[in-house]
Amino acid sequence: MKKLKTILIVLIAAVLLVSVLTSCRNKKEAVGKDGLKTIKIGYPSAGSGWPSGVLGAAWEYGYLEEYLNKIGYTAELASFVGAAPAIHEALIAKELDYVVYAGMAGVLSKSIGIDHTLISITGWGSGWSFIVGTNSGVNSLPDLRGKKLAYQRGASPHMYFIRVLKEAGLTFDDIEPLNSTIPEGIAGIVSGSIAGSVIQSGQEVDLVRDGVVKVIHKGFNADKNVFFEPSVFIARSDVHKANPDVAAAIQKAFLKARDKAKEDVDAYYKLISDKSGLALESVLSTAEYNLDVSLPLNLDDFYIKSLKDILAFLQDNKMTTGSVDFDAWQDKSVYIRAAQEYASEK
Repeated sequence: MKKLKTILIVLIAAVLLVSVLTSCRNKKEAVGKDGLKTIKIGYPSAGSGWPSGVLGAAWEYGYLEEYLNKIGYTAELASFVGAAPAIHEALIAKELDYVVYAGMAGVLSKSIGIDHTLISITGWGSGWSFIVGTNSGVNSLPDLRGKKLAYQRGASPHMYFIRVLKEAGLTFDDIEPLNSTIPEGIAGIVSGSIAGSVIQSGQEVDLVRDGVVKVIHKGFNADKNVFFEPSVFIARSDVHKANPDVAAAIQKAFLKARDKAKEDVDAYYKLISDKSGLALESVLSTAEYNLDVSLPLNLDDFYIKSLKDILAFLQDNKMTTGSVDFDAWQDKSVYIRAAQEYASEK
């Protein structure tokens, strides 16, 4: 057990160090392509450094470069273990042009005045779970009372954590909350310094197998009306206004990647497993085989309502005092145009 703890903590520390030093590095080193302008796409990382979802598929299948190169651009991907807060800092500093991340983060950042444009909904589901140490004394959600518990403030795990506590009949006043990254939370449980943490579903498999942790809540298996949320594709507004063709090219890459994944959904989920480092069994435990459901790639009213509900949640829980003009935030012309152009190419 001591050996397991030591290895895990060293690995997590290494991931965090690399992330701090290279949070805006390429996923793949950019190959010199004369005349091509580089756009930067950010995404949150739970420690794997791979974007997963439709962004990861479009990157791995080569469709991002295919469509961007046609209009004189190339892509650089940037992962952030610091998740939404770190991404928002990068947006403000104009170090990112586009982002794919949780709808909660998109709504929160828009409500506090970060100027970006909503292009499409890239995902629908819940990828969060709550784990506790096997020696923490926690056997059910109400047992969380009085415990030191980790979550990531200002990011989607924050909203998930509040909802888990509510299901347990608890609030932040009933626990000892600790703001941390997901890898730090896992390390804290292994070391015994905290009782539990929000994690990306699937990260717990080896630790459960070794008897170190147990899962007491899984968002994917919970009430979808409560725990599911959209993922969003946003563009920094000044960048988007200067050249809307780029967002359309990225959207077409996403559409083509979804079609490719639909040809062999099992291969798509194996790709996620291989690239993220998560066991295939854990990836499949939150797998939706209807990719039109899990990867919507539109701005249908159903998802906009979900984003509006998220804003109300954030306001009710005093996570923002701002508001969002949802009509002004969206640029529906991009996904409509991209769908039409992509259909004509098929």
